[in-house]
Amino acid sequence: MDWIMLITKLPRARTSALKVATWRKLKRLGVYTLQDSVYVLPGSERTLEAFEWVAAEIRDEGGEASVWEVSARTEAREREMRDFFLEQVNAQYRGILEEVRCGPDEEKLRELWGQYHKVKSQDYLRSPLSVEIRAACEGRARELKEEAGSTKGKAP
Repeated sequence: MDWIMLITKLPRARTSALKVATWRKLKRLGVYTLQDSVYVLPGSERTLEAFEWVAAEIRDEGGEASVWEVSARTEAREREMRDFFLEQVNAQYRGILEEVRCGPDEEKLRELWGQYHKVKSQDYLRSPLSVEIRAACEGRARELKEEAGSTKGKAP
């Protein structure tokens, strides 16, 4: 599997604010931290573009950043990184799925649907749980629609 790697060196003068802003962007992307200032994402056009944007912002602030296409040298490292990305999203997916199975109301289901889409943006390896959650959310939405339809015809 190909991976995209970002190597950064933040400028000393404005490190604090830039460090926090960079950390938040990387956290939103769900990166694997190989070591300090070295981050990895599964290779794709989307992840390459995301790292290129982060690198450009760091360079604009006087830091150094480079983006690389790399491959793992050992099967163990490859498996470690794959497991990281899958478990990262699966843990969140399992939480959402548990809440959907508890039969949320329409408002809560919308919230869970939003959470699902946020997690899906970090689901670089396409976890099978994504399909299961989508089906569960759509099923619950149908149940709520049917419940609403059956109560409309009843007198108060």
